[in-house]
Amino acid sequence: MRRTALIVVSLLIFASNAFAKDEYVSITGTVNNFRTDVRILNPSFEKDIVVNATFLPVGNVDNNARQSVAINIPKRQQKVLDDVVTALFNTTGLGAIRFSSADDFEVTSRIYAALASGTLGQFAPGLEPGAARTKGALLQLRSNASFRTNIGAVNAANANTTVIWRLYDKNNAIVATGSPIVMPAYAVIGPTNMATTFFFNPGTADLSDAWVSYTATNPIFAYASVIDNVTTDPTLILAAPDTGTASGTTSPTAKTFDVTLRSFSIAFSPEPVGLKVGDTVTVHIHGNDTTHGFSVVSPTNKILVEGFFINPGTNADRSFTITEEGTFTYFCVNPVCGEGHGNMVGTFKVGAATGDDDPGRGY
Repeated sequence: MRRTALIVVSLLIFASNAFAKDEYVSITGTVNNFRTDVRILNPSFEKDIVVNATFLPVGNVDNNARQSVAINIPKRQQKVLDDVVTALFNTTGLGAIRFSSADDFEVTSRIYAALASGTLGQFAPGLEPGAARTKGALLQLRSNASFRTNIGAVNAANANTTVIWRLYDKNNAIVATGSPIVMPAYAVIGPTNMATTFFFNPGTADLSDAWVSYTATNPIFAYASVIDNVTTDPTLILAAPDTGTASGTTSPTAKTFDVTLRSFSIAFSPEPVGLKVGDTVTVHIHGNDTTHGFSVVSPTNKILVEGFFINPGTNADRSFTITEEGTFTYFCVNPVCGEGHGNMVGTFKVGAATGDDDPGRGY
């Protein structure tokens, strides 16, 4: 009987979560004459469902603490949400929307400009987390006198994500590699002209039929909107998979190190070698014989790990994303830990995101 009860409970738990899902709409907004209409479908014949919606504003900021709004959808019905940003969230601006539910559902959207002669816009499907990619390509892009291209992205992870973008011209030559962009948890980069310095500085490159690739430390949704400068007709392009790996290219990775502080040394395990721009680093810091401190600074004196004290027998975790090449310095920040305090300092080297260099530890 006990075994039967456990099986029944397990089946109930499985049934209640069988269709648990998220879907994202990567671009929505109420700005000037732009509006977004959303439709959510409850496909069930048996039950009403609740879908929670969270607006994620643009600005590349941490959106983890954003509050959600519950939407009740009767069985086998479509929920109509016109001008969704204002109607549902009572706000304006551009952003993305994350939809989640314990039950199955589908969501679609249309973003458009309301003109005197009618409307002009584009359809955007709901995207499940599996469609987010750490490597992707945006094809059929144009930037010249006749067309412009905006690029946007959504971080689908509850963690900092570093993205590196590369631009290829009409002849498939790489003409620009953007500086690494760190996207906080659930951050959104709004549609931004790819020919501006936010992404690239392409100079006089022929971008009449260009494409872009990206690598990211966590999966992201990326898209492009190609706009006819005469008619303003927009075309939405979602990122395709990019399965290629160039010789000498290292994709951003997440790397973890144990760091032990003792009198009078700081020991990494494993050694911090082979780090590249874009890598996310987590250090598990272990206190030992007395109270020490720990900090990490970049070659340009940017503080990556804020100095803090750690008592003997205690542990602490810190994470940071590498955004520049060069020699990084780590050291103890407790000047009274002992006469050997000055010896508690070290360096490690970071190489470019691409290339054949193999940076190692310095001393």
